Amino acid sequence: MRHRKKGRKFGRVRKTRKAFLKSVLRSFVERGKIETTLARAKTVGSLAEKLVTKAKKGGLSKRREIMFWLTPSQTSKILEISQAFKNRRGGYTRITRTRRREHDKAEMAILEFVK
Repeated sequence: MRHRKKGRKFGRVRKTRKAFLKSVLRSFVERGKIETTLARAKTVGSLAEKLVTKAKKGGLSKRREIMFWLTPSQTSKILEISQAFKNRRGGYTRITRTRRREHDKAEMAILEFVK
């Protein structure tokens, strides 16, 4: 039973899971909108929300925490995005369910920043 087991593993060990999430998160910040599976969208959306909140708080330590997940150019981009959300208290991303993928019937979703 999976009672009280939190988090998604995506069938990967810790190192590769972290690298995978960094890759998807970087694509999302770079493009502002991605189509992926629902589970990935939920996980990456949660990470993106946390990064925007850290960027809004500002400070050197928060910037270093952001740079763990993103490249330096993407860090400046997330800081710009956070300025657009300065009057918003949360809910910076939106997940829209789209379709089921043809070959494995995985539920797909679009993850995007709210305008």
